[in-house]
Amino acid sequence: MHLDDERWAVELAVLPGAQAGRVDWARHAVVVDRRLSQVQRRCTVAHELVHVERGPVPDDPWLRTREERAVEAEAARRLIELDALADALAWSDRPAEVAEELWVDVQLLGARVAGLSEGERAWLAERLGEE
Repeated sequence: MHLDDERWAVELAVLPGAQAGRVDWARHAVVVDRRLSQVQRRCTVAHELVHVERGPVPDDPWLRTREERAVEAEAARRLIELDALADALAWSDRPAEVAEELWVDVQLLGARVAGLSEGERAWLAERLGEE
């Protein structure tokens, strides 16, 4: 499914528990918890839009966990460009500061770092002057 094929809305609402966002497939809406900070909303919208592109999450718990990881990794790649990550890491090695500089939350930063390819890791190490 492509976002260009259908109209989707982003809505703010108070969501239950620790739920940051969700896709309402019937209404073609991405619903984001209104209590989130601007950075958290940005990350949540990116995450939920990847869900829209990939389709509904499987019911099976193992497949659901796997899908969530894949979605988070893709959202992280989209919001954190490698050059920007290198610049932020050159400035600080503290995850909270790096995340703030990149305008993402620490969770999404962690997903981006965990998902770096060997080539990206080598490029970052060279750029940061590490062995």
